[in-house]
Amino acid sequence: MPYRRGQRYRVTGTLPVIAMTSWAAPYTGGYERTLGAGEEFTLSNDAGSAASVYADAVNYKPLHRQLIPLSDRIRFWSYRGYYLCIRTEDIARLCELVEDAPLDDRTKRRLERARARS
Repeated sequence: MPYRRGQRYRVTGTLPVIAMTSWAAPYTGGYERTLGAGEEFTLSNDAGSAASVYADAVNYKPLHRQLIPLSDRIRFWSYRGYYLCIRTEDIARLCELVEDAPLDDRTKRRLERARARS
């Protein structure tokens, strides 16, 4: 299945993720965590042939305390938030598609040309 930016998924089991931290400095950190059943996330990039994708938690604020330690969160002068890194094989096994992403204009034109040829 092609994983595309904007697709929204719901976790059906316990999903391993890396909660990546973003900073106002040339540094990125991360923590191995899990999302529980029922949590949702939206893909931030197209996966292509990559083994993982970046995503944003739909329930961002409440999950913030669970995923990111206080020692990071209190560094308000340089801490900028978090995002998720999720393996595509884990999405296939442990998630269901809730909302598909709209197609970009280039993909729409390509599909229209393919339909016209057939």
